Amino acid sequence: MEKLVPNPEGFELKETAQGIAITYRWYKPMVWFLVFFGLIWNGFLVVWFSLPTPIFFKLFAIIHLAVGVGLIWYVICLFMNKTEIAITSQDFATRHTPVPFPTYKNKHLKRSDIGQVYIKQEISRGKNGTSVNYSLNVLSPQGASSKILSYDEYEKAIFIKRKIEKYMHIEPQSIEGEYVIR
Repeated sequence: MEKLVPNPEGFELKETAQGIAITYRWYKPMVWFLVFFGLIWNGFLVVWFSLPTPIFFKLFAIIHLAVGVGLIWYVICLFMNKTEIAITSQDFATRHTPVPFPTYKNKHLKRSDIGQVYIKQEISRGKNGTSVNYSLNVLSPQGASSKILSYDEYEKAIFIKRKIEKYMHIEPQSIEGEYVIR
């Protein structure tokens, strides 16, 4: 019997004769803080580069400029991007559009590439605190593991995991290192 998992907030589902399409936007309310921070950061750099300072000081600021450009790119992605997941009995595909982002790669896997689907909890500790993510992974029939998606909430990861298992007819099995909430 399949366990019921509610649709996560912001996930749009469209069932077809072949499978299911799931779409969600990257937008998060914290983007407004990043907009404010980015304006301050990049505004400071505009002033820095417009001052008549020695070239050494401007070269030092290039690292900060790269961070500022990366921040702008990330904010644009948070406002514009969405992830589309397509699951059929034979294929699993993810697409992140319209703005490319280096850590979000489009994926396409055939059913023959997937033996099991499992979730791993990833804890990152930094000077600004601890963050927890839940990565959705596939285990190939040969035993090779690869991450396909990552979420900040367990409910999102388990929702996608169960959809993959349902539409691709994968009987869930316990995987060593899998994170499960009982």
